[in-house]
Amino acid sequence: MFYSPKLFLFGVLLLVACTAQAAFAQNSSALPKKLPSAEKIVDNYLKATGGKKATGALRDATYEWIVQLNNQPIGTARTQRKAPASERWELTFGNGQIVSGANARSAWEVGLDNHLRTLTGLESAAAKLRASLDSSRLVNFKKANVLARVLSLGDLASEPAYVVEFSTRSGARLQYYFGVKTWLITKITGDVKKTRVLFDDYRRVQGILEPHRVRMNVDGSGELTLLLQNVKYNTGVEDRAFDPPSATETLDVTALFREVERNQDEIEKRFSEYAFKQTETDREINSKGEVKKETVKVYEVYPLPNREPVQKLISENGVPLSAERAAKEDRRMQEAFLKAEREKEEDEKKVARRRAEREKKEKEGTEISPFLKACEFVSPRREILEGRETIVFDFRPRPGFRPKNREESLIAKLIGVVWIDPVDKQVIRLEARLAEAFKMAGGLLVSLKPGAALVVEQTRMTQGVWLPRFAHVNLSVKFLLFAGNDFNKTIEWSDYKHFSGDVKDYKIDAPVKP
Repeated sequence: MFYSPKLFLFGVLLLVACTAQAAFAQNSSALPKKLPSAEKIVDNYLKATGGKKATGALRDATYEWIVQLNNQPIGTARTQRKAPASERWELTFGNGQIVSGANARSAWEVGLDNHLRTLTGLESAAAKLRASLDSSRLVNFKKANVLARVLSLGDLASEPAYVVEFSTRSGARLQYYFGVKTWLITKITGDVKKTRVLFDDYRRVQGILEPHRVRMNVDGSGELTLLLQNVKYNTGVEDRAFDPPSATETLDVTALFREVERNQDEIEKRFSEYAFKQTETDREINSKGEVKKETVKVYEVYPLPNREPVQKLISENGVPLSAERAAKEDRRMQEAFLKAEREKEEDEKKVARRRAEREKKEKEGTEISPFLKACEFVSPRREILEGRETIVFDFRPRPGFRPKNREESLIAKLIGVVWIDPVDKQVIRLEARLAEAFKMAGGLLVSLKPGAALVVEQTRMTQGVWLPRFAHVNLSVKFLLFAGNDFNKTIEWSDYKHFSGDVKDYKIDAPVKP
């Protein structure tokens, strides 16, 4: 797979497990011999808390807490949740407030220093997974493309518990402990930030069992105890409550993205001046979230002007190619270089025609990217990402937009976050995922499940050129009427070497006669 800097606009179409087990010192003979399925455990949990119908009818909920440290009150907290995937926490202390939130597009937090930070990577994925599970109360978690498997029996001292790991194909993993006798959630753990949350003192509120005491420990910073004071259901919490705080300044989003797109066009031209190393990691993940197989291939890549780059495989799973396979790769590359040289003039004519068409549309004012047409951008804010100032937007489908082709139909289903360098007007990072299923030919040909996701990062070289650094694609796709497959690929680019951008830079010579 090769990279194009416009991957965030057009590439989506091509769109560690915790295994610790506790040993029981007492009463092991009384424990179940066979572990139930994750679906059975969740069904029993929903029955215990008030029934699936009553629980599923809870559209939103607001919780008020007293916060204690060492049995002494130190502040208050408020939790808001809204199905299917939004959650917000506010912790108020004498020295300030900590606010965090997550929705289907993004996860964010504001610390005591009052600095806003949009989460990335596994930290973001774990926060969004937790928000999805909490706000939906595990009802129909499989429809949200969340995977689940039963790891083991765990011992919480008070009672044994089934340990169920919920995960996403993006790598987020959370372990939920369900009491063997009560079926209630007694603990949640996560590897990100070494999170541990304990639940007890369950009482009924309007027919729903709610934990009235929660003990939280994040990053080993000490345990806070939250005592529930009040719960309100279905009060009409607005969606914007879960959006990150917006900047006070007014930003011209359309003008900014037009500049970004023009700069991306320039990157495409410069991209063919560099050779580089490309590392591709493919993972096979089953329906329970287990990684069944992982393959790592490393290529040397030589982009060619006006056509797709040439890849030379140099190793698989850390093992260099044999002499015979390496020679075959060399011959294949030379043939590709020679073909490119022969067809160079024809390629240049095609590019010139495409450029003329694009310039005509720009002059007429009709050239608008599908991304700008299909999506609206919300919650603009300024943040620091890896030492660089950025402008950050959430994006979501534009209300009332009517797609005119397949590309626009797909983009119109995307949600996510984009980070832009305000000086160079370049995309630093983009996270996009499908908010709903995407079907081609009514689903008989191809169907992508919700949650299919793409992450792309670019980095600034010392020469001022922006080039790709990282991409991750994961999706569940069904072909024709057959069973579907899951694709999980990570691509990393490194060791860029600059050439002048001509095929002859690769020293294409006629084969030497023996």
